[in-house]
Amino acid sequence: MAEITINEGLAWLKTLKKRHEELLALRNDNAHRERRFYGASADKEIVKEPVYDVKVLDRIVTRVAREIRLLEQALKATNARTPIDAYQQDDAVLGELS
Repeated sequence: MAEITINEGLAWLKTLKKRHEELLALRNDNAHRERRFYGASADKEIVKEPVYDVKVLDRIVTRVAREIRLLEQALKATNARTPIDAYQQDDAVLGELS
């Protein structure tokens, strides 16, 4: 694995979250068999079968969620010890009313 910058990490986190949403939607849509009848006398039938293995999808969703969690923890840990360049905090800027 390659080391990445905070900016790259934030971009990767955004990608991971989007993929997680897509996989969740796919898993939820794919997780069940559905049979519907339609028509005036309910003589026509729609059968919806799962396309993907639900267990495999669930493992992928779990793995992506874990990766999101690990990346967020790493970003927070790095952020906590990284100083801001070219800035000094000045409390006097808040002003003091007498």
